[in-house]
Amino acid sequence: MAFRLIPREEKFFDLFEQQAATIMAAAGVLEALVLDYPNAQDKVQRIRDLEHQGDTLTHEIVKKLNTTFITPIDREDIYALASRLDDVLDLIDAVADRLLLYKVSKTTAGSVDMAKIIVKTAEATDRAVRCLRTLSPVYLKHCIEVNRLENEADRLLRDLLAGLFETSDPVEIIKWKELYETMEAVTDRCEDVVNVIEGIALKNA
Repeated sequence: MAFRLIPREEKFFDLFEQQAATIMAAAGVLEALVLDYPNAQDKVQRIRDLEHQGDTLTHEIVKKLNTTFITPIDREDIYALASRLDDVLDLIDAVADRLLLYKVSKTTAGSVDMAKIIVKTAEATDRAVRCLRTLSPVYLKHCIEVNRLENEADRLLRDLLAGLFETSDPVEIIKWKELYETMEAVTDRCEDVVNVIEGIALKNA
């Protein structure tokens, strides 16, 4: 009840939803990148642009946080959520950059599988973020789905790393170990996002 009596600054929710939508867009481009790698450069640039767009949104949230007297949720939660969302985009950008930096000649079936999980996780994260505006109890279903997908990505990572060490090229092992671990970390950071959302919902129930 106390939450409903506080004047609501809707702009924070708008910005969070824009951040989540930007993550979904970047995840989609990442999937397209590993599926159609010969045309990598344009897609990597698109992800960079989306990451910059996410940075702008994060800065706008922090600026608004510093100029808003009464916030709709706790200040530390606003900052934490903005930061965690920004972390997701940073890691997607890191995967794309490293594919070019490591001069990967072609992507792998494992990277495609991991990218598909990232897309699903980004979508579930977006749905959880959109529950925040009204504190819809449906958020919990989306949080559980993000947790499930993070576990799926973790299992896939273990299988992919085990397979890597069956190859004889140490350079390829080093490259793909780093890439797979960074891709899996995207789902970890999405889990961090929904953990913040769950904490906000519990505080304001």
